[in-house]
Amino acid sequence: MDNNTARKIHKCRCARAVVLAISAALTFQTLGSEAPPVPAFPGAEGAGASTPGGRGGKVIEVTNLDDSGPGSFRAALEASGPRIVVFRVGGLITLTNRLRVTEPFITIAGQTAPGDGVCIRGETTEINTHDAIIRYLRFRRGELRRRDDALGGYPLRNIILDHCSFSWGLDENVSLYRFIEKMPDGTDKKRPTENLTIQWCVSSEALDLNNHAFGGTWGGRNGSFHHNLFACNTGRNPSIGYGDHFDFRNNVLFNWRHRTIDGGDASSWVNVVANYFKPGPATQDAVRHRVGRPQHLKMFSEAPTPGKWYVADNYIVGNEKVSANNWDGGVDFDAPDVRTSGGLNSVLERVRGSVPFASVPIRQQTAPEAYESVLANAGATLPKRDPVDLRILESVRAGKPKSGNGIIQTPDDVGGWPEYKSAPPPADTDHDGMPDAWELKYGLNPNDPKDGAADNDHDGYTNLEEYLNATDPTKLVDYTRPENNVNT
Repeated sequence: MDNNTARKIHKCRCARAVVLAISAALTFQTLGSEAPPVPAFPGAEGAGASTPGGRGGKVIEVTNLDDSGPGSFRAALEASGPRIVVFRVGGLITLTNRLRVTEPFITIAGQTAPGDGVCIRGETTEINTHDAIIRYLRFRRGELRRRDDALGGYPLRNIILDHCSFSWGLDENVSLYRFIEKMPDGTDKKRPTENLTIQWCVSSEALDLNNHAFGGTWGGRNGSFHHNLFACNTGRNPSIGYGDHFDFRNNVLFNWRHRTIDGGDASSWVNVVANYFKPGPATQDAVRHRVGRPQHLKMFSEAPTPGKWYVADNYIVGNEKVSANNWDGGVDFDAPDVRTSGGLNSVLERVRGSVPFASVPIRQQTAPEAYESVLANAGATLPKRDPVDLRILESVRAGKPKSGNGIIQTPDDVGGWPEYKSAPPPADTDHDGMPDAWELKYGLNPNDPKDGAADNDHDGYTNLEEYLNATDPTKLVDYTRPENNVNT
């Protein structure tokens, strides 16, 4: 790919990224709403931040911990129509077979679970739809018989994961980057997920039972990944699935074995900016300095060359040289890549981007600032952090895992699933997702199940969303302004 061609493609891709972001914002109008294009919730950022999820839809309560049946997590996710899933029970939910979400416009509000919250274990949860918001949930799979992810699937577009915790996957902890389109001739064709955000999440301790303990494959077309923690996974922290725009900034990586960020192909436009890399006891000496490894996997393009990478302002603990200049040893290539591309210097010249590629902006911090923010706030922090995340975060802070070198084979290596205690949920007479006391406080009617879908202050969020977001339903705030788009 010559420089003129690269510049032309870059201009095209930048324009397409803007179009994709605008199309995500216009999702509101596809639902017939006159509300302004507010973020999915205050604090939602990046490419997937404009999805409405289940806004204005029916409320579905999870009332038991059963695998299936009325009141189950499975029944709520498999329902049709716009919906907001709230929890009236806390504890462990054990899936005995895969749970597939196929109907769009869904919000899963894990912060509503009483007691210690909920944790999904056993089989895989798959997101095979579009327009989904998932917040404050734990997916700790731990299934040892079938190799698969804790959370995966074939998401189409407009997806945001926020403050979730993923661990003990037997393939990857969380993998979202493509979907399958049925072609006219009956064949299947892989397509890239569009408009995806994963933010403030934890991916830790993928199981190394099959030498496949990977953090995740993330990507698609127009993806934003910020303020996440990858800890004690051997590789794919993450791997780039499909090409196009991949924006990775303000994340923390700890104790990888042999791979940090890698993947992509000639169609990839990758930003790796202001991330914090902290090698641990499992990290091999040859990759302690590695920020990323561009590859040419021929996912969108047949050209045998990597794409373009903008890499800057990343901090590597123990390596001031690479921290000062990430391209001074921090961007690496496998030997086959180098051999087929004319040598290391030739590859570096073709791969290196001089300016950041187009992306939906976030509130960016320096790498050390992001390190502190991620350790303080990432993962399923509501209703409270569980012992698994607390142990992981303590290990990151100390630079030393509490079990061996941090790479584990089974959940039993670290004590298994903790106990998740439930508690009585708040009274909700009309089952609209808003507690009676909260409705009375703000002048709503605890006997009117319809007032949850109203927007009393006309700010774009329904009254129920105001409760879920811990905001005031009587106070008009312009959440489209960046200074107001903060997690509440």
